[in-house]
Amino acid sequence: MKVYSFIKPKKKPLFKEDTKLWLIFIIASLFLYIIFAIFLLFKAYLFNKDSKELITQIDSLKQKITQIKAQKEFIYKQKVIYENIITKNDLVKQEIKNLLDLIPDPITLEKFYIDNNKLIIYGITPTKDIYNLLMLPPLQSIFEKTQTYFYELPNGWYRFKSENFIKSEDENQTTQN
Repeated sequence: MKVYSFIKPKKKPLFKEDTKLWLIFIIASLFLYIIFAIFLLFKAYLFNKDSKELITQIDSLKQKITQIKAQKEFIYKQKVIYENIITKNDLVKQEIKNLLDLIPDPITLEKFYIDNNKLIIYGITPTKDIYNLLMLPPLQSIFEKTQTYFYELPNGWYRFKSENFIKSEDENQTTQN
């Protein structure tokens, strides 16, 4: 027996229209989730790469900072040394000026030698008494020990060598201890 139908058979779809619509939304949302996950993985990779670069930059900057600090300390030490030299030079200039002001008119200064704790003066004086009255008292007021040697010249004047000593810092420390 054959069964006959009054209508022509239609193809029955595998999925209904509503189901197709839901499947499209599900596939689209899964696709978006996968794309978003890939995007996050890519961003995490870039972040890790950038953070590693920044860490190396930070290390190199720390090394540069250490070098700059060392240079700064060196420059500061040089500045202190320079200032000490300038101060000492100014003091020496003032001391030389004061020393030259001490020389009375009758006495002629030939040369002098300045060291850390001594002064040696070479000169010519008309008499020993002029030297002892005009030159010796200011020297004795400045220096702790003064020794003068006279040599008579053929014209009757005297050539002298005056050695003047101050107490050195080493001697001051040993006497205080």
